[in-house]
Amino acid sequence: MPHIDRVVFINPERKPMPNYFTEPELEVTRMAEQGTPQQVIEYMTIVREYWAPFNYPNFCVELGRTDPYVGAEFNEDGVELDEPPYGAITFVEDDPIVGVEVIGSACVPPGFVQLFAEPLEWKFPRTGIKMKVDNLWGEHLRWELIEAGLTEGWRTAGLSSAHFSLPPSKKVTIMTGSQHDMADLDIKNMRHDAHYCTRIIRVTVRKPLK
Repeated sequence: MPHIDRVVFINPERKPMPNYFTEPELEVTRMAEQGTPQQVIEYMTIVREYWAPFNYPNFCVELGRTDPYVGAEFNEDGVELDEPPYGAITFVEDDPIVGVEVIGSACVPPGFVQLFAEPLEWKFPRTGIKMKVDNLWGEHLRWELIEAGLTEGWRTAGLSSAHFSLPPSKKVTIMTGSQHDMADLDIKNMRHDAHYCTRIIRVTVRKPLK
C-alpha cells in the first residue's frame, strides 16, 4: 500500500494579520461589491466504490497504535482505526471529489466520522474543509456477546453511514471513532473500545458534461 500524506487543511499561503486573507479568499466580498454576474456550474458525477481493506493505489490506511494492541486492526467487519488522531484513511482522485460516504459500525455506539479535505481552490479562510457526523447508530457485536449466544439479529447490531457533500477537493482524510464508555478492564492495556469499523467508502467525483 503506497504512503499518502494526510490532508493539510490550513491554506499553505496563510499569513498573520493584517494580511490574513489571500486574494482568492476575498472572492465573495469582491464580487458582491462589484456586482459581478455569476454562471451556474453544471457537471455530471461518477460514484467510485471502495471496500475494506482498501488495497487500492490511491488509498493509504494508517491503523494507528498497534503495539501495544489497543484495538486498531483489520477484522471481519472492515478496517477498525485507532481513535483520532492516530488512525486515518487518506485517498486521492484524479477528478474533483464532491461527495464521500462512509459505511461501517461503531464499537461503542454512537459512533462518529470526521472528514478533512484539500480543496482545488483555497478559499475557505475561516473554516477549512473539516466536517464531522456524530450520533451514528449501530454496532458490531463484541466477542463476549457472541460467546454469550447473541447474533447479528441483536437489537443494537447494525451498520451506519455518514454522508458528506464538500467543495471540489483533490485529497480526503477520514478519521473515525466511538464512545469512551464506562467499563471494566477490557483487555490487558485498555478500558474502552472507542473505535469505528469502516467497511465501504463511496467517493463521488465531478466530470464535465458531455
